[in-house]
Amino acid sequence: MVRRTPSLSAVSVAVVLGLAFVVWTGLVLAFPPVARADRLLLAPTLTPGSALAQISAAFSLLTYPGLVFAAVAGLAVWAWQRRLRQLCLALVLMIVLGWGGYGLVKLAVRRARPERALDVLTATGYAYPSGHLTAIVCGTIAVGAAMAVSRRPVRARFAWQVAAIAIVALVALDRWITSAHWISDLVGGALFGGLVATVSLLLAGVHVPLPHDFVTEIARSRVPRPDDHVTRRAAVIYNPAKVVDWVTFRRQVEYELKTRGWERTLFLETTPEDSGHAMTAYAVREGVDLVLGAGGDGTVRVICSGLADTGIPFGLIPAGTGNLLAKNIGIPLDAALALDVALDGEDKPIDLVGLTIDGHTRHTFAVMAGIGVDAAIMESTNADLKKAVGSAAYFVAAAQNANHKALLTRIQVDDGEVVERLAHVIVVGNVGFLQGNLPLIPDARPDDGLLDVLIASPVTFRDWARVFRRVVTRRHREDAQLDRFTGRKVTITVDRRDAYQLDGDTAGDCRTLTAEVRPGALVVRVPREAATPRATSAELVEVGAAAEPQDRTPTAG
Repeated sequence: MVRRTPSLSAVSVAVVLGLAFVVWTGLVLAFPPVARADRLLLAPTLTPGSALAQISAAFSLLTYPGLVFAAVAGLAVWAWQRRLRQLCLALVLMIVLGWGGYGLVKLAVRRARPERALDVLTATGYAYPSGHLTAIVCGTIAVGAAMAVSRRPVRARFAWQVAAIAIVALVALDRWITSAHWISDLVGGALFGGLVATVSLLLAGVHVPLPHDFVTEIARSRVPRPDDHVTRRAAVIYNPAKVVDWVTFRRQVEYELKTRGWERTLFLETTPEDSGHAMTAYAVREGVDLVLGAGGDGTVRVICSGLADTGIPFGLIPAGTGNLLAKNIGIPLDAALALDVALDGEDKPIDLVGLTIDGHTRHTFAVMAGIGVDAAIMESTNADLKKAVGSAAYFVAAAQNANHKALLTRIQVDDGEVVERLAHVIVVGNVGFLQGNLPLIPDARPDDGLLDVLIASPVTFRDWARVFRRVVTRRHREDAQLDRFTGRKVTITVDRRDAYQLDGDTAGDCRTLTAEVRPGALVVRVPREAATPRATSAELVEVGAAAEPQDRTPTAG
């Protein structure tokens, strides 16, 4: 698993909160002194219509649990847009467990509110535990976790922690003044909110913000460097069209690099005219020890090409729609986890593929190249739709190109015989998965020094369905409409010019393409579990998926 191991202190806090809530609930239900204390500490009756009553009622409405959890949902959307998927999952869990959980406990306990409660909308239903306290504690911890994950400065996080304590205290005071709850209800709500927030963060693999974190960070920053400290430098090449929040992204990267002793980071921005060629060349000339790349498949392909045979490790931070290379080598799609892998993962040499078009134009790719219907799909995919619905846009384009005319194709692998096919799908792969997690060549290996070629020649709808089933289920029985080849070099010639694609991006049209493997040309940083030599694409995809949150719905709750 790539997911961070929870700290002992965070687990201890969750256990203590859980025990405290169970014990406190038991005392509320069965220990008479608690009930007597509640009656003694009940606030004086508020005069309806008084200034204090109106202010308290308005504040109660403003901090209504539904509104607080709606704000947490908004924060979850913010996290999802920045590819902080584990944080997003934690926030969704807080909504589900917090909002639904306190409602279930109320139904189980069925405790009546004080008779003198101010007659307002927010003082109806059962009393224990306080929903307002549950929600506000969850909300304040959610903001603290977001600040920690996005690496806000220590001073800002400490200020928020102080403000959070004050906000929780104000909500508790308001609920007491309006006599909406007994004191024990407020304690129960605070304990339950803390428990829900902590457990949600732990389940999602997100760091739980604790007070001692500030002391640890300050102490770490003041530790003098040893005399034998080796200076390391990284370059960060990013596509501003793909990195949603540049300020947060840079803050995260700088924090993680600085805490690991890296210095003088280069930040290099791609442009519409140059998707990374000059930036990668500059990073290589500067002799950096690591290149981090954040962008879509096109940016990643260009960086891979520029780093070929340099030995400089490449840390990939997925920021596009397809993220084909990241998926195929086991890198998680959560930005924070991917950054951890880029800095602390293991180096793995993988192959690249040199591609010559019509005998003169040269490219390098890391995932797949193809000519035929797959390239037509890539070319016709609507960019705006892709931004809105992600990989689903490719399936829309596939439906639009269902009648793409087959190509009379000649295929020669290494020095073997030329094979002729009337083909719709012609793909040369270094790895196996396409957009939408389609396992086109799932047994492909990124480090075996071989190319995998797939030629599909279906004619009828039934042929298409059978080919699709055999590709997805990885069946290798004889099939007249499906051919697989492996080798170090393949030359493909078609009877008419057609669009071709590289790693999901169309690059023009051609009649002949020649692909030749470049064994071990690129060093990438991958999770320990993905560093196994000769692992298949299917196995590596599972590594990346295992690190991802299982619930991928950003707006649930």
